[in-house]
Amino acid sequence: MGTFGICDYLSQKNIEARLLNLALYNKTEMEKVIDHYLDLFNPTHVGLVFHWQETAEGFIWVGEYIKSISDQIKIISGGFTAGYFRENLLERCRFVDYVIKGDPEKPLEVLLTGAELTEIPNLIYRNYNGKISHSAISYFIDPETISCISFCTVAYLYDHKLYLKALEEKLGFPIFIGRGCSSHCDYCGGSCDSFKLHSGRTKQVVRSIDSIIADLKRLKDFTRKIYICNENNRGYIKDLFKAMKKEKTLAKAFHLNYGAWKLFDIELLELYKDLFILDREDKPLFELSPEVFDDDSRKKIKHHDTAYSIKDLRENLFLINNHFGNSVNVSLFFSRYHDTHRTYLDMRKEIVGILRFKHELLCNNMTNMNVHYDHLSTDVASRYWEKYVENPQDFETLISSLRKLRAQEQYSFPIDNLCLYIPETLSHKEVFKCELLISILKNFEQHFYELFHILLNCLDEQIIVLLEEIISEVYLKRSGNVFKNLDCSELLDYVKVKIMKRKSHLSKIPFIEDLINLNIKKAMFLRTPIIPLHSRSLYQTSRPRINNAFISVNEHDYLDLQNFLKRLEQKGQANLTPEKTVFFFLANEILSMPYITYRATVKEFEKGISLDEYYVLMNRRGIFDISYHKEIIEKLFKSYVLY
Repeated sequence: MGTFGICDYLSQKNIEARLLNLALYNKTEMEKVIDHYLDLFNPTHVGLVFHWQETAEGFIWVGEYIKSISDQIKIISGGFTAGYFRENLLERCRFVDYVIKGDPEKPLEVLLTGAELTEIPNLIYRNYNGKISHSAISYFIDPETISCISFCTVAYLYDHKLYLKALEEKLGFPIFIGRGCSSHCDYCGGSCDSFKLHSGRTKQVVRSIDSIIADLKRLKDFTRKIYICNENNRGYIKDLFKAMKKEKTLAKAFHLNYGAWKLFDIELLELYKDLFILDREDKPLFELSPEVFDDDSRKKIKHHDTAYSIKDLRENLFLINNHFGNSVNVSLFFSRYHDTHRTYLDMRKEIVGILRFKHELLCNNMTNMNVHYDHLSTDVASRYWEKYVENPQDFETLISSLRKLRAQEQYSFPIDNLCLYIPETLSHKEVFKCELLISILKNFEQHFYELFHILLNCLDEQIIVLLEEIISEVYLKRSGNVFKNLDCSELLDYVKVKIMKRKSHLSKIPFIEDLINLNIKKAMFLRTPIIPLHSRSLYQTSRPRINNAFISVNEHDYLDLQNFLKRLEQKGQANLTPEKTVFFFLANEILSMPYITYRATVKEFEKGISLDEYYVLMNRRGIFDISYHKEIIEKLFKSYVLY
């Protein structure tokens, strides 16, 4: 966001600047892209944004490449991460000539107009003798200046159409509100305390609402999808929305994805509904980050009174659902590992709480609300980084950690985030157990969704006990990469055996063996997917036969999950009346059909009848229309159910 503003500020000072976003290009073409735009623009200075740890390795590669082709170009680095490492970055990265700590606008202006280095604020640099020096961090942009800058003039960016397209496939163009933060969250590299370390900033600076309105008017000609994630002041956001409503060209002009720091209130939801586009094909996203399930832990890691409870969060989700129904998506972000969860039992309690929460949302038909549970990614300058990372201000600490993580050298389990902190109070065995338990549950939810929720409904925490037993008895003793080689069919079979041995549970859940058998068959097809036949290969037999290997006959329609759970609630597990169902395993779906319908339709092919005879029979019986049957028959042929 800030780089658009830098270009606009420099342009106002008659200094030409352009942006190049290398993430828009394939790695194989990056050198050609850099060469092309260096030749085209012929810069005296190149600024490398070093903002968040994800940019670290790219920062090094680009800097070294530019210096290798032109040692005349001066390289400047800025951003949170550059400002944090400051002198050490210059020591470790010889390609960097200058580092700007904190606000870059005025320092860049005076640097590029030839001022003496000693006179430039916020600057760390090499003297002529190679010694590293620095000036005072004395420049902080004021509200008037920051409000005179455009942060969305996309023409400054080369190939900006590629950039906008990439943003529209994700969250949208980020709207720049201001700098600084009022919160003290332990894990965040953009917290109030972190800003003091990487930017020298002790208070926030916010743009005027008029300046943001002006930016939005520029932006609407280029994109309709925007993103806001800055809630230092909820009242400010409401005032911004009210100002947008007064502008006829901005009402219903944007699809807004919104990252909320606090729970939503009715006024904000009403303003949102009146102002922004609600598209059922591309639903807007609301984000909330409770981070941890335990309420006391959340207060400790967020350090402010607005750290809402899970009860409050639950009520807020119902409020959102009442206002928007299924026309928005909601993402809830939990993360592991925090220093409030120092034992395996702490972690287990979190896992159980999050699982129950997911199931509760499903049971209330709030399927548009997605709960994520990922590895914590702490950034430089966060309290976690300062407290728990050895040699935190050494740039090599970050680089070596990132390389180990990317090469999967640091941990035996897969990482879904740049996880740089795991409490030392958790042993390797306990971390392994946590990770494998979470991995199995995630696998169940992703590939065996109905099984996942039915087991939770019937067994609740006992499913965790079963999986822990399997992990201890089987996987902790197994050599090789268990995560990579996890066999779902084998795992489901272990689950079935465990449940079958517990007679008390079996009597309560008479359908459990039937349910797991269906999912074992599903796992087999996941492992060896069906490759559909081309249409030209269809109907090469006049009298089709049924391939029972692609069919499963079961006691209930488990795939009709909401209805099945409703029946469970009404009748109880032991009293559930069987509703015999046939499942066809097709190339891209599992098709379910009541057994009574199957017996009156597709099962007729067991008698050796022809297709023409089948259609005549269906017509005589009045079972659906012929177009329905032809569509079903084509699907069955394509997936080898008929042959």
